[in-house]
Amino acid sequence: MQRMQYAVSIKRAFITMAFGLSVSACSSISNSHTAPIADNRWAPVAKSKHAEQLEQLLSAEFALQRQGSESATALYLDLAEQSTDVEIAKRATSTAMMSEDSQAVLKASSRWLTLEPNASQAYPILMQAQLSVGALDEAKALLLKAKKNNISLSFLPSFVDQNIRHDNITTHLESLLSGPELTSDLFVKIALFHVHFINGKYQYILDNIAPLIELTPETEQEGLIIIKAVSEEQSGLIDSAQETLKQGLKAFPESQRMMANYLEILIKNDQYQTALSTFSEAQFSPYLQQQIGIAIAQLLMQKNQPELAIKLISELPKHGNLRDDLLFILANAQHQAEHYNDALKSLLNVFGKLSWEASHLLVQWLYSADQAEQVNSFILKRAVVDVEPGHINGVADLHLHNQRPDLAIDLLTRALPIFPEADGLRYKRAITYDMQQQWPLALQDLTILYQKHPNDPSYINALGYTMMVRSPEQFDQAFQLIQKAYALDSTDAAIMDSMGWAYFLQGNLEQAETLLSQSWDVMQDAEIGAHYGEVLWQLDDQENAIKIWQQALKDNRKLPVLLETLEQYAPELLGS
Repeated sequence: MQRMQYAVSIKRAFITMAFGLSVSACSSISNSHTAPIADNRWAPVAKSKHAEQLEQLLSAEFALQRQGSESATALYLDLAEQSTDVEIAKRATSTAMMSEDSQAVLKASSRWLTLEPNASQAYPILMQAQLSVGALDEAKALLLKAKKNNISLSFLPSFVDQNIRHDNITTHLESLLSGPELTSDLFVKIALFHVHFINGKYQYILDNIAPLIELTPETEQEGLIIIKAVSEEQSGLIDSAQETLKQGLKAFPESQRMMANYLEILIKNDQYQTALSTFSEAQFSPYLQQQIGIAIAQLLMQKNQPELAIKLISELPKHGNLRDDLLFILANAQHQAEHYNDALKSLLNVFGKLSWEASHLLVQWLYSADQAEQVNSFILKRAVVDVEPGHINGVADLHLHNQRPDLAIDLLTRALPIFPEADGLRYKRAITYDMQQQWPLALQDLTILYQKHPNDPSYINALGYTMMVRSPEQFDQAFQLIQKAYALDSTDAAIMDSMGWAYFLQGNLEQAETLLSQSWDVMQDAEIGAHYGEVLWQLDDQENAIKIWQQALKDNRKLPVLLETLEQYAPELLGS
């Protein structure tokens, strides 16, 4: 066997970029609890009251610095459980959080609170660990303990928001916060409305939120106003949502989150010019200006306003982490506005995390415009700048998908001098040559790969198998290569398949069946299935041969070797 082993919706994107800046960050706490920082205050070695633990502390700190938090977590946790030093418990908690070990966080923060019951920072950390492992009763007891110790529950609204994507936590929050012992607490009430919003209870929010906003401290009012406005929008009350945000901006004129949602509502109300002028006058930071600008442009495109999106994106600075995002959106807007040449120019300059998406889209556009012959020149220019030969293979696959193997071979051939060490390109060309029945060229490429990597079992097997099936007169040499590959790796499914097929061609059906059965168990591939089924058929086990072929058809109904096998033995399967 020859084979070697080797875009977000516009609405969702806007919610993530714009509304996500507001509701999912209704408070000032970030997406995860801030771990205690390793500064002078967090030097347990210096502060420890137990000199005999010095060696253990140094070992733990050394493990943290050299091997990472996962290695240090167990050491610090062991020390925390032995010591009465609060700083060690804090350090253990911090390290466990860095390693994202919920059980370790649970133990370390519990120890911290045992030693320091009034440590307000520890309560949300421990509660998150408890909820992540489903300890609902313990989390409820923790909140009651906080109230008993006069610890403010003001962290709860932020806690809800920062866990908005953690279903294993949010599913517990409503029942946790609805207990009669807690509902009298104002911050519990506020947090519950955040939970209701996550759960889509918009009508309940609209019926009950107004009195709560009046009672809420100013630090939490902004988030509740946004929740109310988005609930109105989700309920179809667009005008009411716009008015709520407009009034909210009067109360919080510096709120960037409020402004982001207000701009969204204006566009949904078809007030494009008002939205754009408001956006240009808003005092956003450069990064936030880019982020919200992208979201607005996507909404404008959704509203079939690509020219406005082009104008907006064109006026934004094209630098920083969002440079490629801006150019990608600009290219899409230009394409929607039928400015095809401008769209191609913009797309050609998109790299970074969107590089492959840009290359893929470029191919799609050129094929749609019946300009497939231009693809390779564009992609090669991008590959040189991006120094990414992997994209060449990806585009070659797109050519093959579009039934243009000639363009796939042309691209790979032109790319090899640019990336002479990219053996994957040469292997891809060999496979494509083989598919096109250009077997001497396929063997030539595989021979080069074998000469470069004389001990690589995959390349050895690829050359041996191709020689065996394409140049039968070279069977002995081919079989020697396959045996060498098998000696190097007897567990590779492709190599076992080649060995099994070689035995079949020699007439050794029993040995062929053994190897092909093992290969099929490892990987139910169409080519392996074709071979295995034929051997079973020759062994008069037609029933199992048909079962194998039926499974192989699920993997690849178009594989030539499978189709040829079925045409010979079971043509009725081709019509099923």
